[in-house]
Amino acid sequence: MFFQGKDFIRPSKKLRLLSVVQALTENERLSQTQLARFSRTSSAMVNQYLAELHREGMVLFAPVNRKSFAYKLTDKGQEARRSMLEQYCAEMVCGFTAIKELVRRRLEPLAARHAEGAPIRLALFGAAETGEVVLAALEGTPFDVTLVVDNDDAKHGAPFHGHTVQPPAALLDEPGRLAVDAVVVSSFAHQRAIQQQLLAMPGMPESAREAVVLL
Repeated sequence: MFFQGKDFIRPSKKLRLLSVVQALTENERLSQTQLARFSRTSSAMVNQYLAELHREGMVLFAPVNRKSFAYKLTDKGQEARRSMLEQYCAEMVCGFTAIKELVRRRLEPLAARHAEGAPIRLALFGAAETGEVVLAALEGTPFDVTLVVDNDDAKHGAPFHGHTVQPPAALLDEPGRLAVDAVVVSSFAHQRAIQQQLLAMPGMPESAREAVVLL
């Protein structure tokens, strides 16, 4: 659920605290070792967090046996958890909005090349999380996603947000003609490799150099 172990979104103390209290909401019998694993920190740090939460009246320690406790959130602790979760979600929404705006800006030159008011048929290459963001970003725009393709054979024929995932060969109506106006490579990690793959596909028209859009 939380952005733990990522390179560009580093976990702060607030995020680790939220991870701990959220885990306790789901299972108050978790050990400190399990909580440390969930929050991507050390058992010693979890011990400090629990002690701090206990001092502030947010967590009660209920002995289970001589060696272990159950950690139960109080009403105050639940209220704090809801407040932290609200802030967390607000920050994630802001980040999601920024990514959608990036996608729209990236496609502006493509829109400028088409007649005003005419729908622009797009194919997404990549049926994964980035593809979901692109679909959300294109809502209310002149872009019409008519095709979703992916290299993964296991995804072919599977539903993807109202589309059925096709193999890359579906991008061609016939040799020398794209089935869409442009192909958006909805993968940040493999964009260049996919671009090269598309341009090297048998039957891919020369115009594809302008029609393949990288984010």
